[in-house]
Amino acid sequence: MSDTNRSSTANPQSAVHIQSSASQPHSNSHSSYFVRRLIIALVLLFVLVSVISSIAWLIVHPLPPVFTVNSFTVSNFTLLNSRVKGDYEFGISIKNPNKKASLSIDRSDDVCLMYDKSAAVIATAWMGPLYLEKMGQQSQSPRFRSDFCEPLHGGEFNEMSNDYWSKRMVSFNVIMRIRVRFRYRILPTKQSLVKVSCMNLVAEFSAAKETHGKLKDTGGKNNCSVHHD
Repeated sequence: MSDTNRSSTANPQSAVHIQSSASQPHSNSHSSYFVRRLIIALVLLFVLVSVISSIAWLIVHPLPPVFTVNSFTVSNFTLLNSRVKGDYEFGISIKNPNKKASLSIDRSDDVCLMYDKSAAVIATAWMGPLYLEKMGQQSQSPRFRSDFCEPLHGGEFNEMSNDYWSKRMVSFNVIMRIRVRFRYRILPTKQSLVKVSCMNLVAEFSAAKETHGKLKDTGGKNNCSVHHD
């Protein structure tokens, strides 16, 4: 076969190869363009949904739960070597004040009992999870444990000892940090971290050397304060 024939036979194959190579970059460029457009569209959709959700929650304006102390009892109360020991039971009601949104509270292991003149934690408790429908209400009774808790400083311990032995009254604070989740129709869940402070819970001990005390009557003024943490 002559060189001319060979050349004419090879040329069609070379032309096909050149056309295929030329079309490949065009295909890759089209795919990259499509992916970029898709990513931009998804980001814009996410931003739009977030904005609409934020505006909707501003309109709904959910209020934090209301905490009310029902009871507070102390038993086996002892003061020894700057340490405070006892068994404490804390009865509390939690109400959802919202007429539109339901709410839930996660389990909290961060419920702390303190002497009201000290920042030292003398006992800890946990509060179970709960779900409250609109305007719903539930009660819980956390029990505090004083194992492995902090001792009071000398001056604080002396003040508590004086309150206990002389006045037969000791004032406590209960502080808890909880996560609240609000739900309203099809909106994404809104969550908030709050600090609940139940202050000046005065336990009265009726007689000398009495180790059992109960909450002093405050005329129904036992609401706790709630602040965003």
